Amino acid sequence: MADKGKQGFVRSVRRFFWLPRDMPRRPAAAMPLVRAWLFGLAVGAFFAVFTPDDEALTPSIMTVVVLVATLDDVINGVRHRWPAFLTSWVVCWGLAWLLSATVPGLGDSHWDEFAVFAPATAASVAAFVGITRLPQHRRL
Repeated sequence: MADKGKQGFVRSVRRFFWLPRDMPRRPAAAMPLVRAWLFGLAVGAFFAVFTPDDEALTPSIMTVVVLVATLDDVINGVRHRWPAFLTSWVVCWGLAWLLSATVPGLGDSHWDEFAVFAPATAASVAAFVGITRLPQHRRL
């Protein structure tokens, strides 16, 4: 990209936010996102077991793994990419907040945080895949 100059950089940034009209927009594949979620569960379980309770890295780091996987699909240009991305993260953090507020007995331990973020990231992946599978409207 260094040899393209300013116009190449502007074109790359513009393509990140607005895809060309003739570019095909396919739904997101579910299996790579499920694999990323399972890897995120393993990362979250690792941090729940091997980090002290006062450590900055907590099992909520599993959301970063799923965030990167969904952002990769957004960059590749899936159907309804920005609404799907934003909605999936509202679902993730909203469900995490709701679970931590309503489930009695969830304390400050890492396993409690893991129990909150595991279903929240699963709901995030399901929302992202579901929204990208909605039909695309025809442009007039």
